Amino acid sequence: MTQLYFGITIFVLALSAFTYLSMPIFLRIDGAAETLAKKMKLGISAFAIILSLCAFGLYSIIGSPYLIEINKPVSLDPKTQAIIEQIEAHLSENPEDAEGWQVVAPTYLATNEPQKAFEAFANAIKFGNSNGKNWLGLGKANLMVNRGVFGPMSKVAFTKAHEKSPDSLEAMFFYASMLQNSNQLDEASQAIEKFIAGHSYSSEELVPLSEILNIIRNDSVK
Repeated sequence: MTQLYFGITIFVLALSAFTYLSMPIFLRIDGAAETLAKKMKLGISAFAIILSLCAFGLYSIIGSPYLIEINKPVSLDPKTQAIIEQIEAHLSENPEDAEGWQVVAPTYLATNEPQKAFEAFANAIKFGNSNGKNWLGLGKANLMVNRGVFGPMSKVAFTKAHEKSPDSLEAMFFYASMLQNSNQLDEASQAIEKFIAGHSYSSEELVPLSEILNIIRNDSVK
């Protein structure tokens, strides 16, 4: 959705610029024609500015395509909500309980509370549960906080997640996406090819990784 919108935006802006610059060629600048040309130029300029602002506004609201893939909030039923509240009360008195943090962290992620999820995953790792799932959750939470932008923390988290869970398809996807985003295309390509060769996932399950691989190959051809 975001990529399509920006593609349309670029096309319309390019068309507007062409029309703006070529207008004097098609209109003889004399009297009424000159007034008409000025009005058209003002209209085109205003439209281009509004369109650009809308494009940046859309990005600031929904972020990158990576964010859309992971940002699907769910609502909790009363029973589950009560359990989470009990665990939160327990954690307020026992802040070093890694197991407790590990339980609530995915819930925060699922309910679209990325900052709380990030802190919970970080505490779970800090107090003893440094496993692949927690590192993956930490990276996803950080990615959501940053609106889909891969930062230093998400790079560390996804690298750790892949190292600790080398058989996880989801960890591999985010690790490869991070490498691609960092322009480490050879590393991303090699990691994906090695993962596919060493696992028996179905072609349907491997579609997200195959798409990344195809993009990298097409870019290298260009």
